[in-house]
Amino acid sequence: MLKNPHVEFRNEQHYLAIRKKVKMSDISFELPQLIPEVIQWVEKNNITQTGPCFFRYLAFDSVDELLVDVGVPTETQVEGDNKIISASFPAAEYLTVIYTGDYQGLKNVHMGLESWMKENELEEGRQEMDGKEYGARTEHYITDPREVPDPKDWQTEVSILLANK
Repeated sequence: MLKNPHVEFRNEQHYLAIRKKVKMSDISFELPQLIPEVIQWVEKNNITQTGPCFFRYLAFDSVDELLVDVGVPTETQVEGDNKIISASFPAAEYLTVIYTGDYQGLKNVHMGLESWMKENELEEGRQEMDGKEYGARTEHYITDPREVPDPKDWQTEVSILLANK
């Protein structure tokens, strides 16, 4: 059961990220190591990070691979390079919840949000970028595990872009 999921409008949010295809089983091994790389690039280029690091799940294909942006929000749109991409979350309504606990519980949070959307007759939205449609299902890692070592105290905001009604 989810605690206090809610729908909220969010303005457009720019970000910088590394986009990577990854098997679902490899997420915890391959994606976290990209966070320091993004942060170092942002710092080296004197860009202000305006919120916590995140994984944005863009697409899922039939061979159990996900397309994911590992990134950080920025104040304005900033050009990336050959590895760092510039993108944004669209201005729209999002279903969101704060989850406290080990990252292993996040799959259940996503499934709980899916059930909540169904019960409330809401649909997941899509965003067009570069001529393709992508999702905006995102995990913002509020708590830094280096500062809070106990996984039961980690906080993650899970949000899902909602379709326009």
